[in-house]
Amino acid sequence: MVKEPGRFPAGVAGTVIDKIGYHGFLTFELELDGVRVPESDRLTGLYGDEGAGADAGGFAAVQRGLNIARVHTAARAVGVARAAVEDCQLYLQEREQFGRPIGEFQALRFALADMAAEVNQARAFWRQAAHLLDQGEAAESESAMVKLLATEMAVKVTNQAMQLHGGNGYTTERRVERYWRDARLTTIFEGTSEIQRRIISDRMLGKA
Repeated sequence: MVKEPGRFPAGVAGTVIDKIGYHGFLTFELELDGVRVPESDRLTGLYGDEGAGADAGGFAAVQRGLNIARVHTAARAVGVARAAVEDCQLYLQEREQFGRPIGEFQALRFALADMAAEVNQARAFWRQAAHLLDQGEAAESESAMVKLLATEMAVKVTNQAMQLHGGNGYTTERRVERYWRDARLTTIFEGTSEIQRRIISDRMLGKA
């Protein structure tokens, strides 16, 4: 854990958090002490009207931001899963057993086909949800649905990719282990899968 106060405004310090995945960016535990926010830095527009109180628009503003973030997360999940499929496609052709590529074995071919179909299904859905947001719609249910389905799909597909790689998949010599670690986080941040199920069911049945 290393504190890096120089990265943040006055009054804010951060401690780097070690993670098992998502090493492409740093994650910090923040400490705020006497932080002052200029009025010019208040969030407006996309995240709500300036001056709106918590009841009037604050939470709704955050919700709109979360809907966008959830579609972004779905897109990342699709990208990770798609990379795993592409790596498996190459691996099944290069790896040989019993004198022939393992890609000739029907069970492995069918597993790859299922993986590819699930990735394309999730990709089509997140593009639809993104389009709705671009059109100015709230798309709260769609954002929750695509976040749920795409991230759970990514965990399933990257896990299957590890299996198809056999022992090689459990080494750092193959990128599939990174996809597997990164996919797991997508089901957690921007609201866990359980949170997405709560949002979807509340929109369908009303809040319990």
